[in-house]
Amino acid sequence: MNLSSTHRWMLSAGATAASAYTLDAIATAVGAALVVSGLLEGVSRSQLLTLLAGSYLLWAAGLRVALDANWLLLQAAGTSASLPSLLAYDFARRRTGRLRLQRLAASAGYVATELAKEAPYYLAAFGAAALSAELTTEDALIFLTGTNLGAAVYECALGIAVRVGVRRMAGAACAVWLCVV
Repeated sequence: MNLSSTHRWMLSAGATAASAYTLDAIATAVGAALVVSGLLEGVSRSQLLTLLAGSYLLWAAGLRVALDANWLLLQAAGTSASLPSLLAYDFARRRTGRLRLQRLAASAGYVATELAKEAPYYLAAFGAAALSAELTTEDALIFLTGTNLGAAVYECALGIAVRVGVRRMAGAACAVWLCVV
């Protein structure tokens, strides 16, 4: 797929906004649902911290699926679901012909953005616990665990959807090529 530079950037900006909104909605909903469910009520703080750490491992696994798919998208269409990833990729592509460095730059841009999205969750969770007599630090830890689980599912689903889309794009391009030949 051969997109103009403007189209690549516009598609990436739109995908970044849509992805951030969807991720936030899903992660927040799962985090809130986990708190409200009472499923982890009575679990000790140390156990909750262990669960939180485990949820980060699951989130990282989902993120890995999304990173691989993002790389496929960059290679197939020169666009990304993460504007910072596209920016880092384009910068590396202009500076070096080494695909490994380009992929590393694209992944770093993607991951840095995802890590930056964590700050509002911590602020909201512990801010709500500090300002409310109803919510506790344990509730904040449960919420954060749930947001990570929601983010893991979202990142994995995004990665799968992008892979399917890239395959369909490749199939459509092959079909057009066969018709021309």
